[in-house]
Amino acid sequence: MLKIALCVLVLASLSACRAPERAEVSSVAPLGARSGHSFTYLDEAGVRQAALLAGIRDAETPASRERLQRLLDEAGDALQLIETDAGRDRYDRPVVLALFDRTTGEAYLDADMVSSGQAMVWPRPDADQRAQILYALEAEARRAGEGAWGSGAFTIRDPDPDRLAQHLDSAQIIEGRVVAVGEARNGRLYLNFGLNWRTDFTVSLNRADRERFETQGLSDPAQLEGAVIRVRGWLYAENGPMIHVASPAQIEILDAPDPTPMP
Repeated sequence: MLKIALCVLVLASLSACRAPERAEVSSVAPLGARSGHSFTYLDEAGVRQAALLAGIRDAETPASRERLQRLLDEAGDALQLIETDAGRDRYDRPVVLALFDRTTGEAYLDADMVSSGQAMVWPRPDADQRAQILYALEAEARRAGEGAWGSGAFTIRDPDPDRLAQHLDSAQIIEGRVVAVGEARNGRLYLNFGLNWRTDFTVSLNRADRERFETQGLSDPAQLEGAVIRVRGWLYAENGPMIHVASPAQIEILDAPDPTPMP
């Protein structure tokens, strides 16, 4: 049944929440926050580098950058970086997990930024192992109105295409029911949130993206018709507002009704 299959998707993600193996940990000296999810540092050879925090995107406010700067100042030379399988972004920055030791235990920068409401969860392919941990922290921050959730810089939008048109070319979180699922000949999948695919809000996945679901033992997203989901990503215009999903963790399944059996 669909509900069971989709629960498997969530449980499989939860089983992958642990941090990557610690074999590639490097100690660095932080220099400064460039934003709420990127910073500069001196590597072990004393060379200035820039890094991108995996799994989050900041609120693009002075408060988010200041929050990360305070964390870097607290960490000092104890800051440790773990490179993820995502490698480097288009600006040649390593996509990393960053942490340091507090007296109360390890402090992860991504978790602190999300729980303070200064960053949202932003899964990336091969750098989404901690997504479910971060989602739980984000839900608490949202309920409490922390940071950007309280100021309105972060919000969850409905899939109305006219309203979404005001927010094209930006990072968005959208929640609604998948009305129909379509598949192109090239294997590209479309999750439509309205009756007119030429104008409604749509989530797209290409064949390689769908294979990531299979590789991780997750349910085929083609089975999401009728489900209420929350999806996050970059909103752009293609036959109406659209978000492309590259990581399974970009989709949160909120309600997956059982299909009605045909006679």
